[in-house]
Amino acid sequence: MMRNLSFFRAAMCGASLLAVGLSGAFAQDAKHTDDIPTSDNALIETGKKVKNLQNEGEKIDLAKRAKFAEAMNDVAERQKVFAGSPDHFTIEGSFAQGGLLFGQTERGAKVTLDGDNVLVDNDGRFLIGFGRDSALSALLVVTLPDGTVERRAIEIEDREFPVDRIDGIDQSKVSGFTEAQLAKIAVDREKKKAARKESHELADWLAGFDWPVTGRISGVFGSQRILNGEPKNPHSGVDVAAPTGTPILAPAPGVVRLAEDDMYFEGGLVLLDHGHWLESAFLHMSRIDVEPGQRVEKGDVIGAVGATGRVTGPHLHWSLKWAGMLVDPQLTVGPMPLKELSNSAGE
Repeated sequence: MMRNLSFFRAAMCGASLLAVGLSGAFAQDAKHTDDIPTSDNALIETGKKVKNLQNEGEKIDLAKRAKFAEAMNDVAERQKVFAGSPDHFTIEGSFAQGGLLFGQTERGAKVTLDGDNVLVDNDGRFLIGFGRDSALSALLVVTLPDGTVERRAIEIEDREFPVDRIDGIDQSKVSGFTEAQLAKIAVDREKKKAARKESHELADWLAGFDWPVTGRISGVFGSQRILNGEPKNPHSGVDVAAPTGTPILAPAPGVVRLAEDDMYFEGGLVLLDHGHWLESAFLHMSRIDVEPGQRVEKGDVIGAVGATGRVTGPHLHWSLKWAGMLVDPQLTVGPMPLKELSNSAGE
């Protein structure tokens, strides 16, 4: 009988690391980077999401997913075709844009999401996610070792994100970089690309996620600024305001893939691989206490909060990516602890 997934249990005894090459399922794509200036955002209105198509590859990807969205337009009707809930797999988590779903099926099963292969480990565990602007439905297909096929139409909650529109800014501060800055950005991009060429099959995300730093939330996932009518990239994660030197804890176990202290945008940057192409990024660090290849456990100190890179003040920017796609870290940890909110209110 299939074992139901319990996301908040640690079930990793005897598991072994297995590097997954770039040719594996959902290989990382350089188009999804953290090259986004972050700050202590003051977002003043909520508006319709504005999408940025950075290159032809992104346009093709959007068009591909649009076809699936059209095919799955009426989720309720499609679900009837699948004759009820599946018997041989379960999924749980955040059924929303920016959310992650954690799955369990039989050993040896194959999984696809909207036609793309999903990594399934030797115990039948898998992970899927949805971006900020994902379609509102998706098709999950599980093929069991005996050839049985089960399908589930997933309905995805549509979310609205804060949009801050500011006009009348000196255009030189809105866009454009010097040749030296562009050269540095290109070097940094290659470092991140190389670090993201592999992941491991160990499902470190089974341990659950905790806040790496507690404090006032000063920026949220998906928020966006439109400067002089020019849409900027949506905010890639969550910002937590904290004094320089505040310890940063690993929110979940993982393997360090990158540890650099002088990135142009990010300043001090650590990339932590939680397995199955799920990655945490910690930006603007004043101190880094880990090195590439090092394994860390949940709660281990990996460095300290700072104000390095393109920032206006000390804070931790924490982002999550699944298969190169940004997802919302707050959906994995829930609300900030009440005592921290109380302390912030009294400042």
